Amino acid sequence: MNVYPTQYQLAELTAHVVALLERRRLAFDDWSQAVEATLRSEALTALDEAGRQFREVADDPGYWKRVTEQLLTVALPRYFRVAREQHGLERRRYDVWRGGDVLSRAAYAIGGLLVGVLVLRTALPDWLEPIPLAFFIGGPVLPDAQVWLAKRRYARQLAELVEEMRLEAADRGAYTPLGLEEPSAEAPAVEDRSKVR
Repeated sequence: MNVYPTQYQLAELTAHVVALLERRRLAFDDWSQAVEATLRSEALTALDEAGRQFREVADDPGYWKRVTEQLLTVALPRYFRVAREQHGLERRRYDVWRGGDVLSRAAYAIGGLLVGVLVLRTALPDWLEPIPLAFFIGGPVLPDAQVWLAKRRYARQLAELVEEMRLEAADRGAYTPLGLEEPSAEAPAVEDRSKVR
């Protein structure tokens, strides 16, 4: 069990660094290796500041080294992968037809109206009659829905990254409390009594 404040645990540090990098990421036009290097430098600066604060709370350099190493070697590459995809989507305006301009929304509405007329002219059950109205109303908001879904998926990916880091810390046993000694490499071997008769 980790006895240090939550802001110095892997998941919370990951959330802090990701939030910082997200604010910085928006300033760049195109994604490149130079952008990744700049963002990595920002992450290192944030970790240095957090490390100074951590040293005021505890003197456990082994713990801090394990946490920062996991953040830099596991969390940061995962963040770069999803951020690169999102950055590309944002620059392509989420692949919305014509960028969701007025003309495209009018085309969606007219298309919805035409589909609705076709649905009404065919012999369909009464419960399908609201479909033309849904097409007509839903068509113009289709670009907004596409953007909203993409942003929501990205927010979910970032939240999953933080949760993965929480699980990563638990799986790796990233923390050994102060005062508990790790087994020595020079500890005597335990005799295997199953072979003794």
